[in-house]
Amino acid sequence: MSKKCKVHFVPDDITVEVPVGSTLLAAANAAGVYVNSLCGGDGVCGRCRVILRSGKTTGESTEYFTHDEIRAGYILACEARAESDVEVEIPPETRQTQTAPEHEKLKSEVPQLKDLSRGAQRQIKLAPLMQKHYVELPKPTLENNVSDLQRLEQELHKVVPAEGFQMGLKVTRRLPKILRDADWKLTAITGHRGPLTEIVSVESGDTRRRNMCIAVDIGTTTVVCHLVDLRDGQTLGQEAKYNSQANYGADVIRRIIHASTPDGEKALREAIVGDINELIHGLTRRYHLTQNDISFISAAGNTTMLHLLLGLPSENIRKEPYVGVAYRLPAFRAAEMGLHINPRGLLYCLPCVAGFVGADTVSGIYASGMCTSDDVRMLIDIGTNGEIVVGNKEFLVCASASAGPAFEGAECKCGMRATAGAIDHIRLHDADHVMSYSTIGSSPPLGFSGTGYVNMIAEMLRAGVIDKTGRMNPDASKTQLRESEFGELEYLVIPAAQTGNGKDITVSQGDVKNILRAKAAIYAAATVLLRSLDMSFSDLTEILVAGAFGNFLNVDNAVCIGLLPDISPERLRFVGNSSLAGAKLAALCCDCYDEIFNIADRTTYFELSTQPDFMDEFVSASFFPHTNTELFPSVNLFPKMPKIPKTQSSRKE
Repeated sequence: MSKKCKVHFVPDDITVEVPVGSTLLAAANAAGVYVNSLCGGDGVCGRCRVILRSGKTTGESTEYFTHDEIRAGYILACEARAESDVEVEIPPETRQTQTAPEHEKLKSEVPQLKDLSRGAQRQIKLAPLMQKHYVELPKPTLENNVSDLQRLEQELHKVVPAEGFQMGLKVTRRLPKILRDADWKLTAITGHRGPLTEIVSVESGDTRRRNMCIAVDIGTTTVVCHLVDLRDGQTLGQEAKYNSQANYGADVIRRIIHASTPDGEKALREAIVGDINELIHGLTRRYHLTQNDISFISAAGNTTMLHLLLGLPSENIRKEPYVGVAYRLPAFRAAEMGLHINPRGLLYCLPCVAGFVGADTVSGIYASGMCTSDDVRMLIDIGTNGEIVVGNKEFLVCASASAGPAFEGAECKCGMRATAGAIDHIRLHDADHVMSYSTIGSSPPLGFSGTGYVNMIAEMLRAGVIDKTGRMNPDASKTQLRESEFGELEYLVIPAAQTGNGKDITVSQGDVKNILRAKAAIYAAATVLLRSLDMSFSDLTEILVAGAFGNFLNVDNAVCIGLLPDISPERLRFVGNSSLAGAKLAALCCDCYDEIFNIADRTTYFELSTQPDFMDEFVSASFFPHTNTELFPSVNLFPKMPKIPKTQSSRKE
């Protein structure tokens, strides 16, 4: 038997027993203690910073720490291995919020995303995927002695337009007793199963008053649930939390790698199932419901997230030719996944298109209405994996660009998720002075959110702190630019004395390069996709920006850095969480659900990695705003030389 040791985490005051030699990160995961680990434990992000208060550890490196931090006991949780009983402090910068684990506070601080349930500009018939039908059956007689099941089906055919019914063995066994105990007055719960309708369950009496569903968007970073009353389609409430799978990596690739390790797939599945159950419990408590009142779940998410939820092998998604197990999935019994709703309730997962274009994108196509329009539009979902769709009611073509997690506050020195203390807006007076800034929750500043970085980079460009290549100009600022402990230039935004964690908030040269690469990937992907259709941005009626990031994006600054094309503002529209909106529309209308599957079937996936011109476009877009400044006529970042008379020669920049 392997020797054990105890790891005590403060300020959570949680102790866990693990085998000697376990990493502190593994111990934290076992204890349910959140430790920021963007790389999933590979030792390359430097974010899982913890402080060793007592005990002995081995294996830690000092690469990511200053001399003062080393003396204070800072180590990386993914590298340090417990060799005895230890006490470990989780500092504020390594936690989800400044004062985590206050889960209720965290939920209130997650940005509430725009609800597009009514934003698709279409009339829909309220016909939920699962419905409750109250029926009173005629009692059997010698003249009418058909079977119990046939008697039920005959009455249901009067109110349910189904080609046929099916019923599980467990419900069929219970049927005779329920019918007779209920004096032949009961509620049948039916579920949409394509041409057939399943009689999911039967209940004594009239239980139609309580018939709810959960619509869920399983994002790589955030999980959002809406509680929907199926009687009238109204959204009663919403809950959100950060995806606990982040403990195993910030992006889908790192999670896929972890899922391929022993017990890794199980850990990731349990993490997301636990998150969804936590949100469901919060909603049922708030509205005084039981889990039996939740009939089904309608789920959207990217291909990897749905694979991990269902426990499907995901390793082939990251390997060429990037193929998943299945993109069209039938409804499953939610209890099979351990989801806490009605034991007979169903989980409906919306369809995907490809390994890196998932149900969240298909839902967005439907919810935004672009699939029913004569006009050609582009839908962009800016995240770790940027999905782009171009089309209308005649055609739909999509592509995926690996932007990395920079726009979600990761891979940058002072980047953080969009939670309390994250700087989301900022203005510079000049190269040496910050004019103003705001933080989420009006809390003391802790770092930058993704949108905060977009705004900051744009301001640094305007102030001349960085040039179009992304290089910092050491002569631009006398007070804010300095050399970091690691030998690169950095811009001091807010000194430690004014921050919420007593640490300087800076933007480093490496941070600028990360943002530059991420925005270049998005812009290049959009350009190449349009070119494959013999189109350009000018041919689009609108560009729709989806997701939480888009909801809070400053358009002028996004154009300034070259993330979005330089088109008139009225042709840019933010559509919020279109993934959740699509999941909700599917939940409320069987026809919408079927149409979303049709959209997935007729959407063509365009593989950018096989396009020889993608890298050329990526290189061209790896400047602020672009190497071709004529593409961004409204952006005037750098002083122009006086016009030279036509009789003189001039060199084009």
